[in-house]
Amino acid sequence: MSQEKFFRKPFFVLCFLEFFERFGYYGFNYISIYFYISNLGFSEAEATTLMGGFAALTYVFNAVGGYVADNVLGIKRTMFSGATLLCAGYATLAIGSPISHSFVYAALTMIILGSCLFKPAPTNLIASIYGHDKKQLDSTYTLFYMSINMGSFCSSLLLPVIAKNMGYTYALLLCSVGLLSGMIYNVINYGSIRNIDNKVGHEKVNFKKVIPFVFSLLAGFIFVMTMLQNDEYINILLTVASVVIFSIFISQIFIEKDKAQRNKMIVAIILLLYAVVFFVIYQQKNTSFMLFNKHHVNLNVLGWDINPQTVPGLLGTAGIIILSPIFAKMYRKLGDNDLSLPHKFAVGLTLSSCAYGLLYVVCLTTDPLGKISFAWEILSISVFFASSELLISALGVSLMAQLMPQRMRGFAMGTWFITSALGIKLGSYVASLVANKKSAAVDVAYTAAEQAASFLKYEHLFRNIFLTGLTAGVIAFIFANRLKKMIGN
Repeated sequence: MSQEKFFRKPFFVLCFLEFFERFGYYGFNYISIYFYISNLGFSEAEATTLMGGFAALTYVFNAVGGYVADNVLGIKRTMFSGATLLCAGYATLAIGSPISHSFVYAALTMIILGSCLFKPAPTNLIASIYGHDKKQLDSTYTLFYMSINMGSFCSSLLLPVIAKNMGYTYALLLCSVGLLSGMIYNVINYGSIRNIDNKVGHEKVNFKKVIPFVFSLLAGFIFVMTMLQNDEYINILLTVASVVIFSIFISQIFIEKDKAQRNKMIVAIILLLYAVVFFVIYQQKNTSFMLFNKHHVNLNVLGWDINPQTVPGLLGTAGIIILSPIFAKMYRKLGDNDLSLPHKFAVGLTLSSCAYGLLYVVCLTTDPLGKISFAWEILSISVFFASSELLISALGVSLMAQLMPQRMRGFAMGTWFITSALGIKLGSYVASLVANKKSAAVDVAYTAAEQAASFLKYEHLFRNIFLTGLTAGVIAFIFANRLKKMIGN
């Protein structure tokens, strides 16, 4: 039996749980802006800001999850603990949100803490399975990313429709039930992943470490819930966390004695800076695109009115699901002739800028009082943006697995999520600058003057993002060959 066939079942078992975790996370992201406006009475700008703070905190604490997996619980125990918290969080959000805003913030806190424990785990387990086989890692992570986007795709179809026709309670309960199903399936098939873990995971539970962890988790709950209600605190926290994490990262570069490994770590931190730019661009898909669709896109297709909450997830994940097998097959076929990670990041940044460059040109040729065709968004999101995601976001975990030493794997994965958090928070801030700052129901239409002013704001936003992404892509191409030599790739 080949190694690839031997690992097929554990890979599928992990993908199944990841599918439902992403189903809940992305599904909630697709409906969250409208949820905040409808249930909390927020303006579009306030809803965008809260969404950005929530997403950033979700990612920033993943570095903590990596530490817990490496030093306290092991990878699998950390993963199941996180899944349990996520399941409880979505259920609390569904049942408690009609009662009080406090339940909303408490539920969001549980989702953040659950995600911080869960998110680094599946990627770490896959890295443990496939080691440092570059060809296998890139293709495997690409297929793993496809499973993530299958969850996103299904949630983009189901949750906005359920939220609109049955209410947000039922949509959020579905997120909770999905995660519960994923955990049950993993327990039933636990034998296939029993021997896959790190050193701590293979040892018995050390209660001298677990008890302080539980108290830290309770303190973290109070801390995060406070952060969510004060966006300025989130900005301070994110700044401090980024400085601390990257300082530790840089210190490890100086400590590393092996020159080849040190060069790889230097390349990793440069690619992380590219990734920050990408995630600023990426966050517009879940914020600016959502609101642009509501006001300025003709969503009537063949007599069917598409829900604006559905569009970003539907188009983005459809593109990724279609392109993922193609990219994975391409990586395998190219073998040693495959593009290096620095070149892939350069291409990804350029393609992400093209997505917004296309929309900018379309806006230039459209009357501000009119609406653009939905077809342009299909090309922008499903082709350009989906390709850029596969070249950067999908390979982020592969980047850390290939370029970082084994002793730092858990921390390195967490660092990737800190990078995501920084870019996402900055991206949400950018989106809030053009969003409507007046509180209004989600179905209230703009006046003609408001429509024209809003259209021009988004036109300028698309132009600025296009120029920023293109500049970053050109810089990445200039240094790509040098970084490739440093990797020794």
